[in-house]
Amino acid sequence: MAKRIIGALSTALLLLVGFTTPAKAAPIEPAYQAINVNAAWSKNILGQGVTIAMIDQGVNLQHEYFDGQVIDGICVFQNNNTALCPNGTKFQTGVLAASQRRDIFGRLLTDETHGNMVAGIVAGKPNSVAPGGIAPQAKIVMANTDMQPRSVVAALEYFYQNREKYNIVAVSMSFGILGLTSRQDLLNCNTNPVYAEVRASLKKLRSVGVIPFAAAGNGYYLNSVESWAPTCLDEAVSIGSVDENGQISIYNTMSTKVELLAPDYAISAATFGYMQASGTSAAAPTAAASFALLRQQFPQHSAQTVLDAMKVSGKKIDDVVRKQIPMVDIAAAQKVLESTPVGSNPVDPNPNPVTTQKVTVGTFNGFIAIYAQGFEGSQLMARIAGKWTSVSPLRNVPGKPYALIKRNTGAGYDVRVEVWIDGVKQNLIAAGQNVGQVLMVRTR
Repeated sequence: MAKRIIGALSTALLLLVGFTTPAKAAPIEPAYQAINVNAAWSKNILGQGVTIAMIDQGVNLQHEYFDGQVIDGICVFQNNNTALCPNGTKFQTGVLAASQRRDIFGRLLTDETHGNMVAGIVAGKPNSVAPGGIAPQAKIVMANTDMQPRSVVAALEYFYQNREKYNIVAVSMSFGILGLTSRQDLLNCNTNPVYAEVRASLKKLRSVGVIPFAAAGNGYYLNSVESWAPTCLDEAVSIGSVDENGQISIYNTMSTKVELLAPDYAISAATFGYMQASGTSAAAPTAAASFALLRQQFPQHSAQTVLDAMKVSGKKIDDVVRKQIPMVDIAAAQKVLESTPVGSNPVDPNPNPVTTQKVTVGTFNGFIAIYAQGFEGSQLMARIAGKWTSVSPLRNVPGKPYALIKRNTGAGYDVRVEVWIDGVKQNLIAAGQNVGQVLMVRTR
């Protein structure tokens, strides 16, 4: 069994050591501007009355950022882990259970500051040097665990049992569990027996309108089959991250499972003082807190409707492999929800135009040219004069709606052309006419 905290890829920039005098005027945070959080704040939507649950490493309860913000906690460590909860056992509940671990001398373990970073993004209290959380008046229930499946299940069940008491609307998870029992687990983590109880607990939360958000991972992989739980499970909303340039962060583990993008660079809490966040770890609490604000503002809509509005409304960002991935945008989601009748599905206000898919074949200067329109990102295989050509993924010609594949066969020959895209044999167009799946053409 392997586990990981999906945090910074390198040591984060420490901005301040020690505490400050809280002030009303907090600095402007570019990461929050990128998601248009002021559209909620300007309406006094600050997270009042809602709670975000988190599974991580605990927080420094004496940090000014969390003064009064953490209202409950659960600490769970399995017997195969030497770590102990603050009360000296393997299990504890209550606010003190949410504490960051300490060494044998009672000092906070500063290398376990990850929980401070993610919690600060959710509901830190603004002051003169740090912006506070996205939902600064929301509350936090923090699970401090070893991220083993049984510990995660215990935390999720605790959230479920206390969901109404605290009005828990979302769960933020920035960690990964890797437990493989077969090759099939790499291809479909939903069938992995190691994750069965985790998945069941997530499903229970989704059934009562508590949405679990999970960091996509920092694996540098492109088009990866993501096998780390909880982000790979159907019941979790997988969150990727964008950098300060508005591009997909270089380290994202990108797969078709990623449902939303969010910034990864906000200033947040460290064990002592503050730091700049990084990693998809920072994107997950950003999405969770944004969702919480929208749930507060639109209680008449279901949790799923609010989530769907976030997914259809945000700016779409292209990745190297994936295209049109939605970015969290609170202002855009507000507009969609305002125009969505209760009980109806949100509608994308700016739908992408439907691209006609077609494969056209031509010949010139001894070349066969295949124009594949509407198939960007797909795999093309073509048999031209008995020889195979493979292109994956297809990329459109800059400024054109089609990809172009050429093969030199020489002029004056009768050539047979067949094309498959994503394994499906295509009907071909030549000289403006549909000629079927096989084209015999004399090159010129």
